[in-house]
Amino acid sequence: TSAVPVSPQLPNNLDALYIAFENQFRGTAEEIKQQQVKYLPFLSALQQNTTEPLNVLDIGCGRGEWLTLLSTHNYLAQGLDISQTMVDFCRLEGLQAEQGDALSYLSGLEDQCFHVITAFHVIEHLAFEQLISLFDQCLRVLKPGGKIIFETPNPENLTVGAYTFYLDPTHKNPLPPVTVEFIARQRGFSQVDIYRYNPREEIGEVTPLKENWFCCPVDFAVIAEK
Repeated sequence: TSAVPVSPQLPNNLDALYIAFENQFRGTAEEIKQQQVKYLPFLSALQQNTTEPLNVLDIGCGRGEWLTLLSTHNYLAQGLDISQTMVDFCRLEGLQAEQGDALSYLSGLEDQCFHVITAFHVIEHLAFEQLISLFDQCLRVLKPGGKIIFETPNPENLTVGAYTFYLDPTHKNPLPPVTVEFIARQRGFSQVDIYRYNPREEIGEVTPLKENWFCCPVDFAVIAEK
């Protein structure tokens, strides 16, 4: 089946606005990099099973924080972003990146050509049919034993599901962890795990209600193996 295109690239004037938005609301490049360090052990574990350097595709690479981490650990990192401005920024940093639509790009790749495919805060921008296509294409493109790492806001935290998720006007809808896990399993991934990150602090006395619904992690990642 033909790939479903991801939402079209923003016009140049809105592209600049969205980059300013990310700079303000997602944090500095150094802060993002520090948050992403926690995913490196998943790659080092995978590296132990092969003698060749891991070939990693980062979808929605943005300013290239993850690409920089990958390159410092001698992984072969390729970035992809819908924004040409972001791609230009990565290239100025000496990183390998291309401009393009994720599903169209994946559909043009050969089978089993990447060890790892990552996407940080991307899947919440996709319509349901696009999300399914993303899982299908990643499964095809990954080498046997390869992994996907997709991070997204966690609506189990009510402040995320009811408010902060909607700070970004390009978000489609929050994705519950159980739903993402179900999709990964149904589309053919074998081992599927959910990891919850970045618990939220709440003012005042900590009660079971606050702990369960307001202080729980604001992000989660699905990490699934082919």
